[in-house]
Amino acid sequence: QAHTTHKAQTGATRKTRSMSLCSVRERLRRTPLSDAVVRRIRALGLGRERGGAVRLSDEQLREGRRRELGRMGLIRAAANLDELPRAAEAELALAGRSNVGKSSLLNALVGKRSGGTTTRGLAPVQNRPGVTRSLNFYGSERRGARIVDMPGYGFAFASDGATAQWQAAMREFVVSRGGLLRVLLCVDARQSLRALDREFLLMLDREAGVPCLVVMTKCDLVPTSELARRFAVLEADLAELGLRGLRAGVHMVSSRTTAGVPELRRAIAREMPKGWLRFPRGGTEAAEVGGAEAKAGDAAEEE
Repeated sequence: QAHTTHKAQTGATRKTRSMSLCSVRERLRRTPLSDAVVRRIRALGLGRERGGAVRLSDEQLREGRRRELGRMGLIRAAANLDELPRAAEAELALAGRSNVGKSSLLNALVGKRSGGTTTRGLAPVQNRPGVTRSLNFYGSERRGARIVDMPGYGFAFASDGATAQWQAAMREFVVSRGGLLRVLLCVDARQSLRALDREFLLMLDREAGVPCLVVMTKCDLVPTSELARRFAVLEADLAELGLRGLRAGVHMVSSRTTAGVPELRRAIAREMPKGWLRFPRGGTEAAEVGGAEAKAGDAAEEE
C-alpha cells in the first residue's frame, strides 16, 4: 500500500511538472515576437543564431572587461548576523535561485573572467548549485562599490540545517539593511519566474522596502527569438506583482562573453551614490570621482 501511495504521488508530481512546463511553452508560443526586443538583443551581442553564439566586437569585449568598480577583494564571509560588516553607504546584493549564475555575474561586473567549472575571478564558481554558503562581501573597506554574493535559494548540495541557516541570515540581512541596499535579482534566461522568485521579490518590496533590479543571465545560451519571447513573459510576470521598488526595465547579460554587462553596470550606477563607479567613462566625472587616486589605482591594477 505504501508503495502504491508513493507511486501515485510520484505520478502526480510528474503530471504537475508536465502541466507547468506545457503552460510555459504555451505562453511562449502565444507571445508575439517584438522586433524592437530582437534588435536590442542583437545589438547587445546576445542570443544564439543559426551559426551559433553571436560574436562581440573588439570594443564590446574591451568595455565588458573594464574594471570600472576599482580594486576589489573579499571583505568578509558572514554565515550569520553577528558576522556582518558595518553597513556601507550603498551595497548591491546579488540574489536568485541556486545555480542561476550570481557568482559568475559578480565576476563579470568587476571585470574578472570566470572559467568553465572554476574561477579566476573574485567569487568561486562551479557547475553545481550551493557553492556560495555564506553572505560574501566584496569591495574596499575604505570607499567605492560593495557587492554581496548571497546564497541561492532553493536546491543546493548541503544539509537542510545549513540551508535553513543561510536563508535566515539572508532574510535578516536584507531586512536590516533596508533602504541602504539594492538587490539585483538574477533569473536564468532558459527558465521562467518561479514561486521562490516571487516570494523573495514580495518580501523585498513589502517587508524590507529594498529597491530591486532584475537581470536575465546566460542569455548567450538561448535562441534569439525565444529569448525575446522569454523577456516579454518575464516583464509581464513582474508587472503582475505590482512591486513598488522594482526599477524599470529587465536587463539581459552573458557573464561568459560579458555581453550586456556594461549596460547593466550603468543601470546599477544610476541607483547608487557618486563614487560607486571608481573609474567611470568620461572626462569631468572621471576627474571628480577618481582623480589622482584613480590613476594610482589603475597603475596598481596593471602590476
